[in-house]
Amino acid sequence: MSPVTLRDLYGPKGRRAGVVRRADMELLYQLLAERKPEESISHKHMPAYDAHARFVRDAPYRNWYIVEVEDVGVGACYVTDRDEVGIGILLEHRRKGLATAALKLLIAAHPGRLLAHINPANNASRRLFGLLGFVGPIQVTYERP
Repeated sequence: MSPVTLRDLYGPKGRRAGVVRRADMELLYQLLAERKPEESISHKHMPAYDAHARFVRDAPYRNWYIVEVEDVGVGACYVTDRDEVGIGILLEHRRKGLATAALKLLIAAHPGRLLAHINPANNASRRLFGLLGFVGPIQVTYERP
């Protein structure tokens, strides 16, 4: 397997520049479209592409990276201003160790306490984060729809 790299979604000028490559925007939208209900906590419906693009350009995360293998985007990961992390890998690239490799890079770039909010039904993510040293659960959140 080729090495996994993380590329800053917003480029060298950072998140306030608001400049995102079209291919990256499409990758992020595809990741959202592929997400199953048990892989999410907050994602309830698929937004229109324009709404998604506005969300991305608004730079909601402190750091947002494209996960790449040989300069090809295969997923994305982020760290919020509250040290929460998230990751998504395209379906066709899952089960190859890419999420593990990407999260190891993310953890190395952001030492200290990190949180991962995981849907209780998402067993794959629960195993992944546990293998990377995350412990929990530390809270249980209930929702009134």
